[in-house]
Amino acid sequence: MNKTILTTLLLLACQAGGVQAQTCNTSNYLTTPTSRFVLNTDGTALDKKTGLLWKRCLEGYTWNGSTCTGARSAANWQNALKQAAASTFIGKTDWRLPNAKELESIAERGCVDPQVNLSVFPNMPTTFIWSSTPDVNNTSLAWAGGSGYQNHSSYSKNFGYGVLLVRNTP
Repeated sequence: MNKTILTTLLLLACQAGGVQAQTCNTSNYLTTPTSRFVLNTDGTALDKKTGLLWKRCLEGYTWNGSTCTGARSAANWQNALKQAAASTFIGKTDWRLPNAKELESIAERGCVDPQVNLSVFPNMPTTFIWSSTPDVNNTSLAWAGGSGYQNHSSYSKNFGYGVLLVRNTP
């Protein structure tokens, strides 16, 4: 099969949030070890390094007390911002989209497909996730990262990507 076609098919499968088996290189230093987080039974994880409180499931999933179930919802950037602002998960009203730096801080560099710690973010699909960071060079773009991708980049604000919520802790 033509290499360009194969690459395109793989990219499309990843963007669609396809389920894949995670691969981790255990000989590498893990960048987001589980010990870095306080895993709460309410579906949140406190990052002890950054002080941020993360919702452990993408929007569309439901926390059942031990894992995320369901399927992610996709939103364009404007709707992702609105979803975050409207969330009352665990009775809190200050949820938001992470900025690009915050989103990158939870990427697990030692793993791929998805590139997150699955003990912290269970059942995370390989998908792009919106950040709150607009592209300063092009107003029609915003930064997104991916649970399956090493680099963050800017994408059309019209694309439908995953929404992961975060909040500051007092």
